[in-house]
Amino acid sequence: MAMRWLGFVMREEGAEWSYLRGGLTTLDRDYGWINNIHHDIGTHVIHHLFPQIPHYNLIEATEAAKPVLGKYYREPKKSAPLPFHLLGLLASSMKKDHYVSDEGDVVYYQTDPKLVDGSK
Repeated sequence: MAMRWLGFVMREEGAEWSYLRGGLTTLDRDYGWINNIHHDIGTHVIHHLFPQIPHYNLIEATEAAKPVLGKYYREPKKSAPLPFHLLGLLASSMKKDHYVSDEGDVVYYQTDPKLVDGSK
């Protein structure tokens, strides 16, 4: 679940949404050795743009797509064998990314003030 949570930035609906824009709102992450046992899960962007590419070709496809995507591709931070650098991102996200509103065409994770300040 943590890997899924860390792979998405926003969600688009309605007239704003397109398959391409949806795929580009995902993020690649380097999960260290976990990439290998989870079929190169860190190649999230190319997987969403071209889901028909088999997992064993995702790394090569990602490298080929980087020059085409240019500024729209965000290079992931490189991981040690264990992706401890992602723990801070996950903790931060869990503190502020509580829900996605159903209102609007472009929606992001939002913070529930009741969960942050402890009030009811």
